[in-house]
Amino acid sequence: MNILILGFIAAVFATAEAQTPRQVGLVVAEDSAGVQIATLTIDEIEGVLAIDLNIVLDADRVSVLAVQPTDLLPGFFAFHNVVDDTLKFAAASAEAAPAGSGVFAELFLEAEDGPPELHFALVSLNDDEISVYYEPRYEVPTVVLSATSRPSPVQLAQNYPNPFNAETTIVFTLVESTPVELAIYNTAGQWVRTLVAGRRGPGIHRLVWNGTDYRGRWVASGRYVVRLAGEGFVREIAMTVLK
Repeated sequence: MNILILGFIAAVFATAEAQTPRQVGLVVAEDSAGVQIATLTIDEIEGVLAIDLNIVLDADRVSVLAVQPTDLLPGFFAFHNVVDDTLKFAAASAEAAPAGSGVFAELFLEAEDGPPELHFALVSLNDDEISVYYEPRYEVPTVVLSATSRPSPVQLAQNYPNPFNAETTIVFTLVESTPVELAIYNTAGQWVRTLVAGRRGPGIHRLVWNGTDYRGRWVASGRYVVRLAGEGFVREIAMTVLK
């Protein structure tokens, strides 16, 4: 009986440990040559096969010179690109990373007026199979309206990150309670999925789309349209899925 109890307790602790989110961080510093170096850190890299992350930056004043994985990612193939104000970084390997912690990649940047502000919009480990907590996070700026302004009855912001892989956040704002429908279509005008249908109150509304259609199937890479419609208004934005 004691052996069974001890085995059960060990299993509970093992499960809890497996579900503990990995901690991913980002720190920016400047070297003696004036180049800014952003270090990406993790508290435990063991078991990681693939990393996908998006970092929001000001592309008008920040240039990405290089992105280099460290010895924490032996044998990993890595690539990056900058789309609008989002740096997309991905790294993958056929063999999982061994145990270790610390800096797993370095970003070499040139920026005007000192070290830039960088924020995570997405961090995904093993295609979201590994839970992760990351800071600093990107937050959609809040628009403050004056008492004399006459705001539009609805605003649909650009999704972030965009392009995206695992998921993206869509934000719309209402100044009064009204019935709305928010749906996704492909470029051929075919309906993919409805995310909101019904009355919503005033304020900022955020929702996450994980890139699946109405049947729960992953959509193909390409461009899609988010359409927000209600009584007397239609708003649309375009977004890109990269798989």
